[in-house]
Amino acid sequence: MALRSVISSKLPMVVILGATGTGKTKLGVEIAQRFGTEIISADSMQIYKGLDIVTAKASLQERELVPHHLLDILEPHQMFTVVDFRNRALKIIDNLTEQGKIPIIVGGTNYYIESIVYKILVEDMNNADELLWEKSKRKRDYCETDVSGENCRKKLSNDNINELSDNVPAPGISSDNTDSSKINSVEIKDISKEQLKEDVDNESRFTNDEIHARLNAIDPEMASRLHPNNRRKVLRAIEVWLKTGRRHSEVLDEQKESEGQLRRPGATVILWLKCEQTVHDERLNSRVDAMLEQGLIDELLDFHDRHNKQRIRDGTPPDYTKGIFQTLGFKEFHEYLMLPPDKKNSEEGKKLLRESIENMKMGTRRYARRQNKMVKGRFLEHPTREIPLIYELNTTDLSQWDSEVKNKALDIINSLITNTPCQYEHLKPEKKNEEISNMNVHSCNYCQVCERLIIGDKEYSIHLKSHKHMRVLKSKERLAKLANLNKEIDTNKIE
Repeated sequence: MALRSVISSKLPMVVILGATGTGKTKLGVEIAQRFGTEIISADSMQIYKGLDIVTAKASLQERELVPHHLLDILEPHQMFTVVDFRNRALKIIDNLTEQGKIPIIVGGTNYYIESIVYKILVEDMNNADELLWEKSKRKRDYCETDVSGENCRKKLSNDNINELSDNVPAPGISSDNTDSSKINSVEIKDISKEQLKEDVDNESRFTNDEIHARLNAIDPEMASRLHPNNRRKVLRAIEVWLKTGRRHSEVLDEQKESEGQLRRPGATVILWLKCEQTVHDERLNSRVDAMLEQGLIDELLDFHDRHNKQRIRDGTPPDYTKGIFQTLGFKEFHEYLMLPPDKKNSEEGKKLLRESIENMKMGTRRYARRQNKMVKGRFLEHPTREIPLIYELNTTDLSQWDSEVKNKALDIINSLITNTPCQYEHLKPEKKNEEISNMNVHSCNYCQVCERLIIGDKEYSIHLKSHKHMRVLKSKERLAKLANLNKEIDTNKIE
């Protein structure tokens, strides 16, 4: 056991990340084959069963070549948090290293990867083999299904369709309502733990403002950091208090000192796959075309029939903010999927199909850009975090894959295993703009023009420069001028 511990401590944890369509799956399989190890998927959509084509899962052949973990383990409506992922992934990583195997993490969900690279998040690690939605007493809004996905017994709620947006109207806010106790029009001064538990168990009965008011009663600091419409995080903060008896804001503040520490200092390497933008855009367009040839439309129609039709019959609108329904490509085809079968081949149906395909291509290109920005922001530009070894691998020219990608990756990993100098230079941390670094990410900012509450100085600064804000501003200025003109005309008539 002592020898095994020594071997495990020298093994690097290899993380392969990058924008969608850069070849992460291919490289992961090649590395795992070379070192005789296994792959842990870090993709928040591939963890669900179904939609294999649209989520670009590893093929059955690739899975036969190399064992894959955390693929196809959830039903479509089941909840799965980043904490659930961390707990499961860390256990698998420990098991692999104890066997002398290099953990290979492959994925496009950066916050999943962050959770295992850094010592972040606040939940207790006890019973890590259980999912939070299995342990929690709260009746989460997911559809309990059998293996086939049928027999839906509980409909998804659409209350938080906009929960991920910080830039949405918050009812009851006036221009001076920046105090956390005035973020919404509902106020609760005191609430017992028993009553709060009951309310959380029945949270679907309450509005976003009412749920937020309950958080404000127990943790006003955390309430000031979260927009009322960010329902999921508000409920999570309440759950932390119910489970631990501690305010979420206090626990997070304590975490600041350690959250930037690497879990495996000196033994974590990130291989960042990059592709020249114009080439990548074309590759992503071709990737969508290839998905269509593989049967993307039939896959979406089948999934829609099994998981959406009953909800629609019951009058519950689709919710694309939860589970696998967040998958890029599903919401883009919504209008086409909603058409009756006899209209899908009509001119209207064909037009909607073309528009859906173009929307998916555009959405995929935008998503890829966001992924690359997040890699820089969360790893290379973060002001308080230790930076792991990050190597950039260029996947622009696929004819040079072996020399520019695979062989370089193998050399980098071998240098870590043998503790010898690497012939390739890793990326250095980038200094962030000092003005941006000093911005308060939790500030409450109310835009009087748009009548919107916006959390965070950076987000507020971006909002003030946005086309939407300028459009509303110009519209109100025109209305004000028109009102003044009418007032002058009325005054002249009286005189």
